[in-house]
Amino acid sequence: MKLSRKVLIALLVMAAFAAPVSANPFDGQNVRVVIGSKSTAGDSYLIAETVSRHLGKVLGANMKVDAVGAAVALDTMQKARPDGKTIMMFHDMTYLGVSFKAYDDIYRLENMEIGPRVAQNPGAAWAAYKDAPYNTMAEIPGYLKANPDAKVRMACEAGGVSHIGFIAFWEWVKGKYGKDVADRIVVIVGGSTSDKIQLLIDRNADVIFADYTSLLDYTKVDDKKIAMKYVGLLDNVEGIDVPSYADQGITLADGSEFRFSKDFLIYLPKNFPAEMIKALDDAMKAVSEDPQFKADMAKMSYRGGYLNSAAAKEFIYKKRDSLQGLIDSAPSLDDLVM
Repeated sequence: MKLSRKVLIALLVMAAFAAPVSANPFDGQNVRVVIGSKSTAGDSYLIAETVSRHLGKVLGANMKVDAVGAAVALDTMQKARPDGKTIMMFHDMTYLGVSFKAYDDIYRLENMEIGPRVAQNPGAAWAAYKDAPYNTMAEIPGYLKANPDAKVRMACEAGGVSHIGFIAFWEWVKGKYGKDVADRIVVIVGGSTSDKIQLLIDRNADVIFADYTSLLDYTKVDDKKIAMKYVGLLDNVEGIDVPSYADQGITLADGSEFRFSKDFLIYLPKNFPAEMIKALDDAMKAVSEDPQFKADMAKMSYRGGYLNSAAAKEFIYKKRDSLQGLIDSAPSLDDLVM
């Protein structure tokens, strides 16, 4: 029987509507994953690369990490189309940069969509050269008190996790040892992990901030020029015998513990499709339960810490708001730069 043209078109339309919708809108897609670091040696790259490798397999997508730096990554989220071809994975500097007014309000969390939390790094670390006359952060003010002409230069990045770690320490020193001692703890502004490592090697800084894993090899060498030692972590890492701020008695002004683990989330352009966010949630949940992913993260002293996008949004907003009081009461980094 020969079908009329109208009937044929109607059947084709019906068939199109009846076709099952793909449960995975990322399948076969190339995905650019921007990160807020230019270094391929630090935790930002290592976590994004590990997550992308596992997540890409589940999504059937080709995910590639692009280390563009914080300013470019944040700007990219404002300009990228919400089609899943460009996403961001980054840690707390995403909101801290705005909280510290290092970045404009246009980059606030409210101007992005929040995806799932993909990882945590409790190993944000301070390190000094091996022969430094102090072995912990808590010994630094004692050293300065005993040596009135000495200064300690600490390399950190404005608006980042190192900034929050620095001001928490500086405020503790001021409260316990006085402003005269605190004023001799000064800032050297450093960028990437490799930049800060070079500052220490060249003795243009005395203490640097980086990821525990990224500095580990430097703590195992005998060459005094490049050999380092850890002097403190922002949080405790299971199986690692390096004292945290809490272990050293470094507290907030009210006497409460200061602990800070970096939280890595997926951030997305505004108006990102809900079905694509759900696909990321479902895929990341599967990744977080994969024993190989857990092992890959543990090798670098990181952990999964999966939260779906709704829970991750609530979590990161609360974390941001909880730090604002400390940020508002701290001196400007410009006043502490040597």
